[in-house]
Amino acid sequence: MSVTPADSRAGLRAALEARLGPGEALAWLDARSAEDLDAIRHAMADIGRVVGKKPLIAGFGERDTATLDGVYGPMRVGGWRADEAARAWLLATVADRDETPHETLFGLYDLGDTDTRVGALHALNFVAEADTDRGLELVLDAGRTYLDPLLTAAWCDNPFSAKYMSDEAYRSAVLKALFCNVSVDGFLGLEERADPELAKSLYDYADEREAAGRHVPAAVWIVAALHPRPGLVARLVGRLEHPLPGERIVAARALANARDARAATFIAERLERESDPGVEAALKAAAEATAQAAR
Repeated sequence: MSVTPADSRAGLRAALEARLGPGEALAWLDARSAEDLDAIRHAMADIGRVVGKKPLIAGFGERDTATLDGVYGPMRVGGWRADEAARAWLLATVADRDETPHETLFGLYDLGDTDTRVGALHALNFVAEADTDRGLELVLDAGRTYLDPLLTAAWCDNPFSAKYMSDEAYRSAVLKALFCNVSVDGFLGLEERADPELAKSLYDYADEREAAGRHVPAAVWIVAALHPRPGLVARLVGRLEHPLPGERIVAARALANARDARAATFIAERLERESDPGVEAALKAAAEATAQAAR
């Protein structure tokens, strides 16, 4: 574990205090945390009104890098609202009173509205128990829906789900996220967990998107290139000539993952003509990775 459950909740509480300041909102949360489960269920509907829905992280420039230490690893919370953080803290605090906190969270999730369910999915990272099956059921149940908030909370920036989802469940989640337009950038360990089966599925997905004239998310190329199918490296070399620097960066990063010596000449030639600093850096990394593969 990265930190103890108590320490993880203390960090979440500190973030709330920094955003809300001392006052009635925190006192209200403290009072609710001492109540029984029925009272907690009813309190969920009032959190948005009491705490507010402003961003948890006040500074706009800090949101991209803002993290909290959860039990299973750091969590990016730059996109959280104050009421989302308050739900996660309250649900985790209440669940931790029981010997089986995951069972308690499951019960709160099962009878809750969408906001409560999102809070329970987040709260999995602020409690711990030896048997994680019930907690994983929350993640899998959310993944069977088509509600963006639940899919995002279950899969994105959620160290618990990344740790305990099976390879099959993880692959299915990535593909469903793509087809539901949920960003896969938040999938923790995506490149590390990519296997040939997932790479093949992503390659097929890219084919379908391009055939329909639709944009292919960056992560698709980057992950598919870890286990490149015939023709992928040539496609990526062609994308080095894309007019948008961002797309050229993606192509270079994917070629670095492909580590195919045949691309070396094309990477070097593009590097000689490249004027964008970000693309230039990505091309240099791709050239180094390709050179290492050729040794």
